[in-house]
Amino acid sequence: MHLRASLLTLGLLGALHAAQAEPMTPLLKPAEANQLRTRLWHTPAGHARLHLLLQLADDQVARHDEQETPLDSAANYGQEALALSTRLADPISRIRSLYVLGQLPGTSGAADTTGRALLRQGLTLSQQARSLALEATGWFYLANSYPRTTAGLPRKLADYARAAALFAQAKRPLEHAYVLKTMADMHLLQGHSGQAEQELLHVLALYRAAGHRELHYTYDLLRGATRQVGNYQAALRYSLVAVESAQATGDTTLLDYLYSNVASIYNELQQPTQALTYYKQALQHARQRQVPAGIVNTSAAISRILLGQHRPAQALRFLQTSAGAYQDASPGGYLRGLVECYVAIGQYGSAERSLRPLLARAAQPGVSDMEQMLAHLAAGRFYLAAGRYAEARPHLQQALGLCQSAGFLLQAASLHQLLFRADSAQGRFPAAIAHLQQYKRLNDSVFNAARNQQLASLQIQYDTRQKEQNIALLTKQSLLQQARLHQREQQRNALLVGAGLLLLLLGLGYNRYRLKQRSNHLLRAQQAEIERHSQDLARLLTEQRELLTEKEWMLREIHHRVKNNLQVIGSLLHTQADYSAEPATLAALEQSQHRVQAMALLHQHLYQADRVGWVPLPTYVQELATHLLDAFDVAGRVRLHLDLAPLALPVATATPLGLALNELLINALKHAFAPGQAGTLTLTSQQSTHNTYLLSVADDGRGLPPDFDPSHAHTLGLTLVTGLSRQLDGEFALLPNPAGRGTVARLRFSLPGQVAAEVSSAAG
Repeated sequence: MHLRASLLTLGLLGALHAAQAEPMTPLLKPAEANQLRTRLWHTPAGHARLHLLLQLADDQVARHDEQETPLDSAANYGQEALALSTRLADPISRIRSLYVLGQLPGTSGAADTTGRALLRQGLTLSQQARSLALEATGWFYLANSYPRTTAGLPRKLADYARAAALFAQAKRPLEHAYVLKTMADMHLLQGHSGQAEQELLHVLALYRAAGHRELHYTYDLLRGATRQVGNYQAALRYSLVAVESAQATGDTTLLDYLYSNVASIYNELQQPTQALTYYKQALQHARQRQVPAGIVNTSAAISRILLGQHRPAQALRFLQTSAGAYQDASPGGYLRGLVECYVAIGQYGSAERSLRPLLARAAQPGVSDMEQMLAHLAAGRFYLAAGRYAEARPHLQQALGLCQSAGFLLQAASLHQLLFRADSAQGRFPAAIAHLQQYKRLNDSVFNAARNQQLASLQIQYDTRQKEQNIALLTKQSLLQQARLHQREQQRNALLVGAGLLLLLLGLGYNRYRLKQRSNHLLRAQQAEIERHSQDLARLLTEQRELLTEKEWMLREIHHRVKNNLQVIGSLLHTQADYSAEPATLAALEQSQHRVQAMALLHQHLYQADRVGWVPLPTYVQELATHLLDAFDVAGRVRLHLDLAPLALPVATATPLGLALNELLINALKHAFAPGQAGTLTLTSQQSTHNTYLLSVADDGRGLPPDFDPSHAHTLGLTLVTGLSRQLDGEFALLPNPAGRGTVARLRFSLPGQVAAEVSSAAG
């Protein structure tokens, strides 16, 4: 009876906790949040302050959702951001402000406490702004506002599906994967384990393609999906992989929870020794991180295993000793553990005294359906054990109703079994038979013959592995004993020799005793002086490293802000182009937008590069060329061929070179190929001498007109390239392609000797 209850409890906790473990965007570190609040104090009203307000508000709302932390000033941040975005006529920030306020409880009036009116207002504005990503975010927040109940799940899933489709259309793979993962969690609540598993495998593929490394949250949901259908072999594998992923990425926030999941599976496989091992690791991690709720819940789980081993007195002592000081962090979990221990010991009076505050707490407003269900389940089990069947039945029925309304359909089997016992004891045989049939139907759908075969196979594998480990351990112990015997013989011989030498040395040692005392005194003084100098040197080195780190961080932040500002300028140019009807003006705006984008890409690489202030030329050139192919809508017919030396250039060289390359690529895409004509753009870079480099852009298109003279061409693009080549202390030439067709633009540039040496070092 204790084992069945513990499985139900852990299954429900796991189903809820996994969905809340990972925010869509990473939370700010405490130091980062404090720094943003400090900057907010000194930032006047404007776009910079608006950006800080939204950052802090989004972080507080996400942290409240994931870790149940207080909302603090989230409402104030959101209200100020909404007012400021309206005053600055910033539609994007206004949408984000509405989303923040819409996620706060009680912000839109008594009729709509979830803030759905504000969320829908933000959705309407995002559709008007034609922002797929913002619209997708709005649908996601709107789906979150509906309850995780049988009635609310269809609406949640419909809105999640809209969000996922829009994120995919906006080419946002991480957000797309996150929403799919959330949908899989909802399908798990509905009992659709197969559908959830397929969705989660798709999520893994998306995350891996995007380079996302924090996969343990997805593995944990896969554990839940395979566990629901009785595939314990896969569930155990996924739970262990989830622990490995959390450790490999350094994300140990919920490591105690992941350890508990491994332990619960071993417990369900009736391997309490393995389960206790992982529960103890979970408890140790919860204590190290000072997570009181984790300490209480894990201690209660360990006490249930001790109850299953018929050690009730030890279970009670352990629960009181380990979790008693932290019971206020999870009073429900602690009181349920006490009730179970007292019932197992036979102290029904103590059990009932612990049950009263548990039921009183469950009746308070704001308590979750799961907490209420677990409280009524504990009451039903207590009254069954005490033989008070008439009192047990209403609690079990209420627990079953809460379980079904919350969508935990597979966990309802245990409750039907308990109701069968209560009705049978009262002579309500038709009702008892109905509950038994429901129990068998739900239980057989999960614990079928295929599961039993998997369990037997898994047990055989486990026993074999244990035997192999035991044999290896015995072999090591034998070798160790032989080594110790040999060592003891050597020690005995050495002791006899040493005793004789000691008698000889005692006479000499006394004569030199005073001399050694004086030498030791001088040596200690010298060591103290050396240690003081070493500490001073270590402190100076630490300060130097901190200053260098701070400088590098500031440079990255500057480049990041410049990139953001350039992207804003590009967006403004794009918006202006939407309102321009004249072809000449439109072309000029598009040209300017491409130049701004080239500069933005450059600064993006400056703050993303391993070496701050240096741009990796091949990566930058490839991204710039790919962007222009997409911008001119020729990616399907113009092929890009790159042959670029692995160079890294400083910002003083990369800036004019990037602008010049942008103009050469635009010139080739506009003039080299006739409409609909396919072709190839070839970009090459090589080092001519130790400080001279050659960059060329070649096409196999129509070539130069017969009467074309580059020296008399006065287009803005060629003028810019010519001026930028002089800035690079180089020369520019536009020639027919030696390959036979098309044109080749060559830009030769030089670097000072010291810079050239650093370029070679960065490339190496």
